[in-house]
Amino acid sequence: MKKKTILLLFLFFSLTSYSQIDSTKVSFVAYWSIGDDYDFKISKVKREWKNDVLTKKDSSQYIANFKVLDSTENSYDIKWTYKNNIVSTFQEKAEKLFDDKEAVNKILRKNDFSKVIYKTNELGEFIEILNWKELGESTKLLLQEMLDNFEKKNPEKVNELRNAMNPIIEIYSSKQGIEQLAINELQYFHFPFGLEYDITEPIEYEQELPNVLGGKPILADATLTFEEVDFENNFCSLKEQTIINPDDTKRVVKELFSRMKIEESKAKETIDNAIFDITDLNYYQYYYNPGVPHYIYGGRKFILKMEQTNIEKIEELYIELIYDE
Repeated sequence: MKKKTILLLFLFFSLTSYSQIDSTKVSFVAYWSIGDDYDFKISKVKREWKNDVLTKKDSSQYIANFKVLDSTENSYDIKWTYKNNIVSTFQEKAEKLFDDKEAVNKILRKNDFSKVIYKTNELGEFIEILNWKELGESTKLLLQEMLDNFEKKNPEKVNELRNAMNPIIEIYSSKQGIEQLAINELQYFHFPFGLEYDITEPIEYEQELPNVLGGKPILADATLTFEEVDFENNFCSLKEQTIINPDDTKRVVKELFSRMKIEESKAKETIDNAIFDITDLNYYQYYYNPGVPHYIYGGRKFILKMEQTNIEKIEELYIELIYDE
């Protein structure tokens, strides 16, 4: 009887120990299945001040769909579809650059930016966009056609604009440009995946941000903090604060100016003496199992201080899960 009692106690404590949850760690691992399907509302707001006066305010909103196309031991294939048939970022930048909304809309209707196919690893970490060549070629044709359209109206200025636009076309039609700039919401969506996090104290680390011009990455100092964890519902909230290295920022801006053939000594001197201050503040609310965001906020503040002009820009991105009613 004594041996049976000891055995039962052993089994009880073994089961209790096995069922305990480690309340100090959270693992972000994707548990998706083929056919999983979620809609998200994407909102973007951009504001700009010059010497403390608001000079620009732009906003856009659209619906995107996340669908798992394939699942293997090593990867997932995902389709990210824009339900309004336009990658909004392209439209925003094109309208701003060419100041001709009607022409931009007409050209955009001829190019399909509505579907992005991409791959993650088995943990849900973003790997690459699979149809980037198709998207890149559409981008190149789009910008080239808008340049041709601009030339008809402003033939005397087209060479200057072409010099400025060539590196932009190169960036936005490249694999890295498509992934990091044109469809940047995917970088936020997959940011937490692939790691087990200690939630008991802030996590400090150095980031290497991709340089879309190629070459050395841009360094940044970041801190990640878990603000809430609900183990029962596999839900958590976390905050990421990032300070981007100002010297690296200046280096990339000078390189871009060089590629755009902006060679005036005055412009170079202005950049050399300028002070750059870029900070990111991002919030993530996630069902870490199965790996679906409830809400994501991505905010970037850009401050440029020059001799007589101070410019401040704030770019905000919102990703919100749409629940079935």
